[in-house]
Amino acid sequence: MSRRHGSSCAARAENAWRRTRLLALLLAVLPALAQAQRAQAAPRPARFQPSVRVDAILGQDAIGQVAGGIAIAAAYNVRVGLDAGIGGVRRANGGAQATGRVDLLARWLTDPFRQSRRALHAGGGLGVLFEQGSAPRPVAIVTLGLDGASDGPWVPGVEIGLGGGFRAGVTLRRASARRR
Repeated sequence: MSRRHGSSCAARAENAWRRTRLLALLLAVLPALAQAQRAQAAPRPARFQPSVRVDAILGQDAIGQVAGGIAIAAAYNVRVGLDAGIGGVRRANGGAQATGRVDLLARWLTDPFRQSRRALHAGGGLGVLFEQGSAPRPVAIVTLGLDGASDGPWVPGVEIGLGGGFRAGVTLRRASARRR
């Protein structure tokens, strides 16, 4: 074996040893850096926020419904939700029929971080009203609401709006401790 070949092997071995130490150092440090980054990140709201509500829709006839829904945070102050409701309609002529609805709404929150005990929100979207014996009826919806005071995970509220008639409802939405 020549002297040159021996020093080349030693250099390659030394380079391999340096790469191994660098890789070991990176493997040791990266998890700690990732953990520090997660610790500094702002707390995220619950991904899905369930809700329950009771609504009255007053148009040509009076509709009463119970609904459930789910919302996600589209931005720090915007929630997009899908609600489905079931109930009944009382006709002006005295008859009654089953009803249902599906609403897709976006709500803009004035206090998304629960800095105040109560907060206003405004919303809008589209819905479909279903009545027994009638074709589904699409409606545009606008709402204005007030979220009530809550120290727990469920936030009570009231809403009024327009969509298939005048709407009024009582809501109960799940939210994280620091978010609406």
